[in-house]
Amino acid sequence: MKLSRKKLTWLIMLPVIGGIVAGVWFGVIKPRRLAKQQSLEEKQTKDAMDKDRTYKVVRDDLVIGLQLGGYVNASHKHKLSLQANYRTKLLWVIDENGKVKAGDLLASFETDELKEQIENLEIELDNLKKELDLAVESKKIQISTNAADLQAAEENLLQTDDAMRKYRRFERSSKRDSLDLSITNAESALATAVKSYATTRDSEVTVNEGENAEDKKRQLLKEAQTKIDEKENSLDSAEDDLRVFRRYDNPSKLTRLFNAYEQAKLNLRRVKISTESKIVQADKSIENYRRRIKRTDDQLNRYKSYMEMMELRAPVDGVVIYGDPDRRWGNLDIKPGIEINKGQVLVTIPEMSNLVVDFDLPEQYRSKIKIGDRAVISPDSLPGVKFGGEISHIDTLPVNLVNWDSSSPKIYKSKIKFDHQSPQMVNGMSVQIHIVTKTIPKTLFVPVEAVFEDNDRFFVYRNGLTGPEEEDVTIGESNDNFVQITSGISEGDVVYLYRPYQKNQESK
Repeated sequence: MKLSRKKLTWLIMLPVIGGIVAGVWFGVIKPRRLAKQQSLEEKQTKDAMDKDRTYKVVRDDLVIGLQLGGYVNASHKHKLSLQANYRTKLLWVIDENGKVKAGDLLASFETDELKEQIENLEIELDNLKKELDLAVESKKIQISTNAADLQAAEENLLQTDDAMRKYRRFERSSKRDSLDLSITNAESALATAVKSYATTRDSEVTVNEGENAEDKKRQLLKEAQTKIDEKENSLDSAEDDLRVFRRYDNPSKLTRLFNAYEQAKLNLRRVKISTESKIVQADKSIENYRRRIKRTDDQLNRYKSYMEMMELRAPVDGVVIYGDPDRRWGNLDIKPGIEINKGQVLVTIPEMSNLVVDFDLPEQYRSKIKIGDRAVISPDSLPGVKFGGEISHIDTLPVNLVNWDSSSPKIYKSKIKFDHQSPQMVNGMSVQIHIVTKTIPKTLFVPVEAVFEDNDRFFVYRNGLTGPEEEDVTIGESNDNFVQITSGISEGDVVYLYRPYQKNQESK
């Protein structure tokens, strides 16, 4: 069957028309609808955002306070350090943040050098005790020697004194009597010789046969004169002996005996001083040994006590922290091998049963805060969790925030006591603190970003019937988030949290 020309034309045109319609739909109509829908969605999103950036004024209690940062701290920390006054090395230390039980080993120190010094001190102490014994025996010998020396000196003094006394009482008079007797005898002999000479001279000489009387008499007179001369010489000699005795021998002998006596006295004094000095020296030597023994013994006992300090053990259950958490600078880099001195804090075990919050109160807020003010603590690591507390301590004097920088802000070191201890809180945790200083009951307030300032004028953008309207307001007290409105707007008004006119201008 043949199709008519008209029908054939329609069959050809229908696909063309369909293609044109499809092209118009997909190329024009559908993209316009999609764009319109997207614009509508953007407008709805924008309206929703604008709605989120408005605030409905309410009347409620306004809490006035400060928002500060702080950290959780233990009221009591067991800060463990080497107590021995001895420089050594850290041999081993427990890992930081490890949990320990009371009595667990926390750290140990090098002891080889300490042991060697203890051994040397023991040897030195033993030698000193032996030397002390020798010094004591030496003193005994010295005492005996001193006694003999004193006895000899005393005997010598007695002998010289006896010799002087004996001479003065007996020997001197005896010698003088002997010399006087010699003179008397010489005088008597001289008188006899003179008498014999006179007798010979006056008497007749008997001569033998053949002798000459004159010659014999002359010879006899000569002999008699010779005897007279001899006796005169003997008398002169005896008198000279007496004069020498009186002038020289006697004084010289007395001086010699007196000097010997005085020398004996000086020698006795010297011996006494010498013996006393030797005993004093012996006593000093003994006392010196005893002091050295005591000093060495004390040092030995001290070093032995150090051996018991070469290990640090946990006094309580807890978690180990390296160094001193209360010290901002200067903590040791804790690792085996470092040099350790007495008192350097190696590890700290905080007691988690009584935690507080430490914070720095800026100087400008000191007059607004007092002990007993309430505080809300929000841990940084626990979003949404809050704890109550109150200020328990504020330092009397301010200090620089940076100790070594005198130009840094002044702060008061302060503490907050928790109402209740919580196992969620641990030492060192950073927290945000909201300190409540005052509560204004049943007042109007808006977010701080809703209030704008123009010189001394404060105003808000209130949502009116025709859109945003500027309204002058009077503000009162504020905290970090809200400001009190005492006049200008009413409860239920909606205010903008941005400048809507400026936003509209930016959109244009």
